[in-house]
Amino acid sequence: MRVTLINPYFQSQVHHIAQTTIGPPLGLAYVAGGLEEADHDVVIVDANVLGLDPAGAAERALTHDPDLVGLTATTPTLPVAAAIAREVKARRASVRVVVGGPHASAIPRRTLDDVASFDGVAVGEGDRSLAAWATAFERHGPAAAMRVPGFVWRDGDDVVSTGAPPPFTDLETVPSPARHLLPMDRYRTVDSDRFTTVLAMRGCPCSCVYCAVPEFFGRRMRYRAPASVAMELDAVHRRHGIDFISFVDDTFTTKTRWVNELCDELIRRGVHRRVRWICLTRADMVDVPLLRRMRDAGCVRVEMSIETGSDVGRAYLRKGLTEAAILRGYAAAREVGLSTMGFLILNIPGETEVDVRRSLDLALRADPDFLQVSFLTPYPGTPLRVEAEAKGWIGDDAWEDYSFLNHAILRHGTLPPDRLAALHAEVISRFWLRPRTAIKLARLALRGTAHPRPLLRTICAGLTHAIRGPLGLQAGSEQPARAKP
Repeated sequence: MRVTLINPYFQSQVHHIAQTTIGPPLGLAYVAGGLEEADHDVVIVDANVLGLDPAGAAERALTHDPDLVGLTATTPTLPVAAAIAREVKARRASVRVVVGGPHASAIPRRTLDDVASFDGVAVGEGDRSLAAWATAFERHGPAAAMRVPGFVWRDGDDVVSTGAPPPFTDLETVPSPARHLLPMDRYRTVDSDRFTTVLAMRGCPCSCVYCAVPEFFGRRMRYRAPASVAMELDAVHRRHGIDFISFVDDTFTTKTRWVNELCDELIRRGVHRRVRWICLTRADMVDVPLLRRMRDAGCVRVEMSIETGSDVGRAYLRKGLTEAAILRGYAAAREVGLSTMGFLILNIPGETEVDVRRSLDLALRADPDFLQVSFLTPYPGTPLRVEAEAKGWIGDDAWEDYSFLNHAILRHGTLPPDRLAALHAEVISRFWLRPRTAIKLARLALRGTAHPRPLLRTICAGLTHAIRGPLGLQAGSEQPARAKP
């Protein structure tokens, strides 16, 4: 079967510092790997990095003459995915269109109700679901394909679920991502113009109120073999010239032994001399010996949540982090010479203006090299969404506004929109306009931790953001205008 997979264009929605990073659609690459493993003919159209609008993406997709078009979408990119689906159907109504990703997976029936051009939703981990569907369709016909697990289909006026897809208990059985189908020379980050992402584990045991990862990947942690991960880093360097990797796992250091084994493999293979890498983790899951080993294996930055400086906020978010643990984690990173990035969250129910200033104070004391300031956002599939709907904290769902860097969706009444906007701008400017921040970024460039050209892009974006204030956050706005919390 001929299949086209599309990543919608969303870079224009990303304002501020985050716009300096454009990463590959890793999930689609995994789906494409499953399709190729099953001998299907697949291409990927990354409309985001190519800058294609919905009409352009549809035209590019149909040049492959597909029988099936698969789209991925997060909550804020769903309207763009819907527009692409409409353009595809307008040009070729017979093509079946399926959407996947965390948003559609969390609310599949509503997604089909919202978007008439979607024929179905792929739910959960879809690495092999689309391939199984395509194979069943070719070998046994459409009736058999419609029984393949992992989908919710439109069936006339009805909606039919085929159940959850089979779980991957052994990640070594997951097909490798088909990066050769992507324009690998187009992806960039603050650290490099030769950049990609890697997924080393799945699942999360935490219970953060804003996160849908446990809903999508489950709470049980599943790890790839350290040797397999090291070989992937080596392969992307040799095949694509990649010199910088971001591990997109939500909590990279949940198992110290696994991290140490990965570091051993990277050093044994010499990958640490060719590829630098960064990761997300928790400040209470790192210490000096572990971070030193990570540094020796090529790690140059750890990104750790700060989130809030108030007891009210910490209790609400249910992350289980303490102020002391946050400060210890950042101090440990500084001791071994690793760069750091922090994350703050505003608009937490119950937090006052005093609490926001406590958060800023904690961020300044933790002193990360980079800081991302976001709004608490009620994404479908999260405990926060359930509470927000029950308490009437959400108005009409304009999914394109669910970009957690740009818009404050929750209306719980603790802070008026104009004060929230002013505080958001103040936090950003107080951090980015410090002489200390400029000095630290210059040192990063001089010691080679960040490449000068992409780092300059980030500095310019940061200064622009700090001086002008957040785009779309005008005082009194009913919708005060995400990076990863």
